[in-house]
Amino acid sequence: MDRAYSPINSILEQAACIVRREKEAAGTLEPTESYKRRQIEELISFANSNNLWITVQELNVEFLSKGGENEVYTSDADIVVKLNNFEYAGDDLENFFIRISAHNKFFSNVPYQMIGFAYNSLHEFCAVLIQPHIQAEREATEDEIVEYMEALGFEMDYIDEFHNEEYEIFDAVPNNVLYGVDNELYFIDTQIRLSSQSY
Repeated sequence: MDRAYSPINSILEQAACIVRREKEAAGTLEPTESYKRRQIEELISFANSNNLWITVQELNVEFLSKGGENEVYTSDADIVVKLNNFEYAGDDLENFFIRISAHNKFFSNVPYQMIGFAYNSLHEFCAVLIQPHIQAEREATEDEIVEYMEALGFEMDYIDEFHNEEYEIFDAVPNNVLYGVDNELYFIDTQIRLSSQSY
């Protein structure tokens, strides 16, 4: 975990800039599905040039679970490691970086930090993210989630979906939001995107 305390700490910002530049260079001449492929190629080059490859073995972690986009591992260092395959970014990896940045803005008590890149068990290219491991008493209730989101200035659209003028947050369901032993809520795995419409 030395990367957390090194100049590499800005991997997230650097990778976001690379993805944005690649998208701007492509402009509207290419179909959007080719953005992702070219953005991944640029990130692989970035990882190669800066020695940012990580293997699960070197992290000394144990497998915990697998979802639609993440393979999740835990360690004795009170962190959770997620290998994120960019599945939910759609055809543009910029969506992934918007989501992580917004998560860290709104849910700063359980921030993501990007420490490098890896290939998961299916040999998919992934961002390697770490988050604090939360000591949870239980899952949050729907009412607690709504109250928390409204305190942040979000309006509820559906029981697990919220918006403000800039962002939409969805999948804010109890198993993605923990009630910690310190009586705080921890939003560990919601989906966030830029608002698609004005409210």
